[in-house]
Amino acid sequence: MTIRTHIIGQSFTSAPRAETADLLEAATKAHRYIERFRVSGPDGCYWVDTPDAEPDLGFENGAAGIAYFYLALFESTNNSDYGRLSSEGFRYIRRHWRKQLRIRHPYANQHFELNVNSGIGSIASALITHYEATKEAASLAVLREIADYFADAAERNKGDVRWTGLPYYALGDSGIALLLLRMAIALNDESLRSLAIASAKTIVNSQTASPRGGKSWDVKPDGYPYSFPNFVIGTAGIGYAMSVFYDYTQDEAFLFSAKSAADYLHALIVPLDEGALVPLMDDPQDRTFYLGACHGAAGTSKLIYQLYIMTGESRYKRTIEEMSQGILGLGAPEVQSSGYWNNTCVCCGTAAILQLYIAWYMVFGNRQYLDVAIRCAQVLLGEAEEVGNGAIAWPLAETRLEPDTITLNKGYMHGSAGIANTLLQLYQVLNGSVHWHRLMDDPYPEHFEPNRTRGDSNEPAH
Repeated sequence: MTIRTHIIGQSFTSAPRAETADLLEAATKAHRYIERFRVSGPDGCYWVDTPDAEPDLGFENGAAGIAYFYLALFESTNNSDYGRLSSEGFRYIRRHWRKQLRIRHPYANQHFELNVNSGIGSIASALITHYEATKEAASLAVLREIADYFADAAERNKGDVRWTGLPYYALGDSGIALLLLRMAIALNDESLRSLAIASAKTIVNSQTASPRGGKSWDVKPDGYPYSFPNFVIGTAGIGYAMSVFYDYTQDEAFLFSAKSAADYLHALIVPLDEGALVPLMDDPQDRTFYLGACHGAAGTSKLIYQLYIMTGESRYKRTIEEMSQGILGLGAPEVQSSGYWNNTCVCCGTAAILQLYIAWYMVFGNRQYLDVAIRCAQVLLGEAEEVGNGAIAWPLAETRLEPDTITLNKGYMHGSAGIANTLLQLYQVLNGSVHWHRLMDDPYPEHFEPNRTRGDSNEPAH
């Protein structure tokens, strides 16, 4: 395996082209790698590093994310073998979702297993998507079980509703609140809807004025002197959840909260030689700019986009354009920078940028966004490593602070399943028609006909 290092200014390896055949071939070769880890039995299948390992059924690196990948691979190819793998993966998850309650993060509190990143919340998020795609009653039945579990675990106090006591999206209560709203819609459950809205209002009430401008949430993990402003555990992700609650309820308190969160991000945004970006932390001296979904523009721009389509205010469109210029001005997708290290995954790396630019192309119809997406795919194809028997995987450093620790992860957020999934999105675009089942943290369109695009418009496409 080639050891890839993080050197600011160093270029990734890019393939000479990224055409539909290349993209589909890469996705099928990624499947061959993931197949090495499959364990099948009478209850379905899951994927583990060793056959005797305890299965991780969550979305981040476990079975839910891989089953979601196979759903996309099936719908992109109509190959029944991929459909069977997705179905078998979700069947195992439905029967054994409680196993995820035993998987704990070493630094998280006792409620970690509820989160929408890797806990049972992430399983529910994937099951919602699976149910919407297949209408399988069994997935809806398990959503009922998980919803009841969340309702029983809620801490209620004088109208406030909490689970973790943290407002974070990926690991905290705003993600759980949004999940409950989505489950309430799927289950047509008014009591669950009321619980979701009460928890969202609790989160709104914990938002405070920031000395930098706007309003934010206190999101300082242990050991960090400054807050994280971006998506996965920052104000951008929480504000995004509040924007969805406004879209559903038309309660102006949620819109005000989301817009105040965006005002905070605008107060932090740093002008660059080209464009502007929100830094990793709200330290006025911070000049580390992640570009991916977790702490970078690919995630933070979801809130800005939501506000643009809800309000039509041109300032939000300008911010998206500034963020795009900032990403490209730092040399992405080909060149590494301080927050874009030797990582190509869908959480923090090249695949996240690819997914972002495809979405922007679908919304705005700007061919330049598609061109950037193709360049991202060329990087992903160039960085793929042949691992024998017609399989590929992506060697990458999952953590910026440990750039010499290289993994060949099979999972969705940090490995082959997620990277291949973004290649499938581009494959569908180039193939002439997009039909994509979005996750609940993804506000972009599910359907798109490229030959019907209106060109780069100042109005959102619906």
